Amino acid sequence: MSDEQKDNLTNTPKPEALSVQASNPSEQSSTGGADPAPGNSELLRSALKPKNRATYRPSHKATFVGLSVVAIILIINAVIVAFVMRANSSAEDEATKQGVTLSAETLNKLGVDRNPIGDAKTELTIGPSTKFNNNVVMAGNVNVAGQLTLNSKFTATDASISKFEAGNTSLGQLNVNGDGTITSLNLRRDLIVAGNSRLQGPVTMTGILTVNNSVNIAGSLSVGGALSVRDFQVNTLTVGSHIITRGNAPGVGAGGGIGSNGTVSISGNDASGTVAVNTGVGAAGGLLATVTFQTKYGSTPHVVVTAVGRGVDGLYINRTSAGFSIYSSGALAPGGYAFDYIIMQ
Repeated sequence: MSDEQKDNLTNTPKPEALSVQASNPSEQSSTGGADPAPGNSELLRSALKPKNRATYRPSHKATFVGLSVVAIILIINAVIVAFVMRANSSAEDEATKQGVTLSAETLNKLGVDRNPIGDAKTELTIGPSTKFNNNVVMAGNVNVAGQLTLNSKFTATDASISKFEAGNTSLGQLNVNGDGTITSLNLRRDLIVAGNSRLQGPVTMTGILTVNNSVNIAGSLSVGGALSVRDFQVNTLTVGSHIITRGNAPGVGAGGGIGSNGTVSISGNDASGTVAVNTGVGAAGGLLATVTFQTKYGSTPHVVVTAVGRGVDGLYINRTSAGFSIYSSGALAPGGYAFDYIIMQ
């Protein structure tokens, strides 16, 4: 260790003693001591002086968080209380709805006879939510002040209803003695009307209309498609366009007047058509062809026959309700001939 270091160790200052500074110079001088260092006095005074305690002031965020926690706790408590009260109320309701059995003694006290109900003049008031597990028989009238809701079928031997509204109703038999107004009626099966039927609006039928008896039409009859009738009777028939007849062709047979190897054919029906005749070798006057109707007329009809293309001398016919025959008084030259016919009764 150097000499300089040794001197520093020996010259280390001693700790200073703290003393209380006098409040005035006279007191300080009376002590007889030297004035202490100003720095020591300040330190002592600050150490002896009572310190003011710091006040904690929370921030706005901490206040909001605290209030939120309190509100959540209150809400949870309210929910728990409401749940408990509701459970108690449900239990009470279930207890209230329990079945009540009326004994014979109780019924006798109420004046209700267990035998068929008579005129006991006893009023029995039943509260809401009442369930009858067995059949209920009412000997008198039943008046329902409110709505009557049926979850199952409604069966009545005789029902008189002033106003009936039904969304989906299945009726085995419906008898309407008075007037009935139906906005839309869909029938999937037969409709039988014993009396008169009056249809004021248009009637559209997508299927076949079959009338077994007479039909009287006071106004006009418009037929957009084909009109097929077996027996058509009119007092006056006005046709603005063509008359077209349809049906199977009648039968036709060759007569001796067309000669050997001659042929006949027919196209048309019982109302109109054409008979074709091809004469053969040795044609002579006489019967050329015989036409037989598909359906026999009720009486002998009117038959009009006209030669087509070239005339035939001495052409005439014979007719019956079953058909007609074409004749020629003279021999026909070899070749083909055609005869149109129109038949009306």
